[in-house]
Amino acid sequence: MTPKQQRAVSIIATVLKCLLGVFFIVSALSKFVSIDNFNIYIFSFGILSFRLAVIIGWLAVSTELLLGVALLLNRHHRLVSLLCILMLIAFSLFLVYAWFVGRTDSCHCMGDLLPFDPLRSVMKNAVLLLFALFIWRYADAEWRPRWWLVLPLVILAQAFIVICGFRGVIRMNFFDLQYSSTLMALMAAVAVLATFKFSKRLWVEILMCLVPYVSVFILCTAACLAPVRGTIPVNGELLDSTISAEGPLGYRNLTEGHKVLCFYSKGCQYCKRTSETLSMIQKRHDLPSEAFVTAFPTDTVHGLERFYDSPYAERFSISAVPADDFLRITYGNAPLVVLLDDGVVVDTYGSGYISESKIVDFLTR
Repeated sequence: MTPKQQRAVSIIATVLKCLLGVFFIVSALSKFVSIDNFNIYIFSFGILSFRLAVIIGWLAVSTELLLGVALLLNRHHRLVSLLCILMLIAFSLFLVYAWFVGRTDSCHCMGDLLPFDPLRSVMKNAVLLLFALFIWRYADAEWRPRWWLVLPLVILAQAFIVICGFRGVIRMNFFDLQYSSTLMALMAAVAVLATFKFSKRLWVEILMCLVPYVSVFILCTAACLAPVRGTIPVNGELLDSTISAEGPLGYRNLTEGHKVLCFYSKGCQYCKRTSETLSMIQKRHDLPSEAFVTAFPTDTVHGLERFYDSPYAERFSISAVPADDFLRITYGNAPLVVLLDDGVVVDTYGSGYISESKIVDFLTR
């Protein structure tokens, strides 16, 4: 190629590098706002414990976010390009495995934004891998963007996710909006600071690399605990009368043996995710399905197709509880998962944390 052609190819590769960075940020944010679905997908393979699957999911989001911003900054060109290539290869190998074992459901690699199955996601990654190789070979490694170029690109990625949430393309509640905006504000600050000369110091670069990991772990934990509001209370006196022989759940024999009683609201996404998590725990450990009982308010016990439209959700025994009693038992906090030993409350969980090991031990001892 002539010098002029080389220059043109270099500019194209550098622009493509910025676009790939924005794509990685959008991909990370789309997984972040539906992180429970991504974690459950990882857990559904039965290889990792639920806690480890959650950690792997958070690490994947953090790494993709970090590499996205690093691509925009055009620093450490060879290293960042190589890490992007390795990440795409690692994701692709996992997706090939998913396809090999017969999975055809969404892999959530783009969150709920684009419901790709494993095969389509591998094809997407193959295209991205070609772009990454082209960028690694031809992008201008010496070019340094100014802060006024990097900042709008980071804001653009977040704005795209927010617009998709408001338009109903992806599910986004107040907590998703709050925590994703906080995360992107932190990443925007890192991106802007990284354009200045002082950021070339090694300790500053290390701190900047830690920001997405620390932020994602803190914000995801906060997002999980937000709907719980501290402890998980239950109205024990009313619960006893509800599960007694004369109560509305008397026919479920909840006063005999070990049972897991789940109170769900039909339109609550946290209830749906909790249902999926418990379903995966039951399938993975082959726990007795009759030990799980689900309760909905009486006026919502029908028309649960959307609640159980996930491939992970199992329809355990469904019961109806009068709406007033439902609210009084749960104190208005749903989901509420209650472990019952001969009708005595042993433990309670909300959507923030469900102990896989404790539930397995409880139902198998």
